[in-house]
Amino acid sequence: MMASEIATVGDWQGEADSQGQLHIAIHDGWARRWSYAGRLADYVAAYFRADLELVGADQLADASAFLTYAVNEMVENAVKFGRGEEIELRARLLRDHLQVIVISRAEAETAHRYQQVVQELADGDPLMLLMERVERNAVEGPSAGSGLGLLSIMTDYGASLGWRFQHAQDTAVAISTMARLPINQVGKG
Repeated sequence: MMASEIATVGDWQGEADSQGQLHIAIHDGWARRWSYAGRLADYVAAYFRADLELVGADQLADASAFLTYAVNEMVENAVKFGRGEEIELRARLLRDHLQVIVISRAEAETAHRYQQVVQELADGDPLMLLMERVERNAVEGPSAGSGLGLLSIMTDYGASLGWRFQHAQDTAVAISTMARLPINQVGKG
């Protein structure tokens, strides 16, 4: 049964053919091991290092740091807001950008709350929202769902984010989060 789309938020773009591609399915039980997200993120960055060198990406260190941070943050969010089921990670090097997609499933109510958070992030100024959230967390203490990690992906790396929410089986909603980082290539116009 195909999932039907509920909404797209932010800079969601379809998937395209890529030069380098990595696809990882993390099966049930990941919630007990989510501290390994950092190791997974390091692996993804290392996996793409040779591809980035081959295309002559002139900001290799920034691209690697982006992959490490974005994968870690996106997988942690999938675990935090998901149902503890499979998480899918797709990373691609496309002609002019890196693309990371993390797909998980959440209960409808949780997905709705998450959609509200990301809609606010997509509609607002990332830098202003980041400063506001940091100040609020300093006064009130850290809160789940503040969006600080996602805002950092946008402000620290200049990446764009998009989300797709789709009906899945039973009462679940499939949430796909996409981060895209422009890549400048040496010798390319």
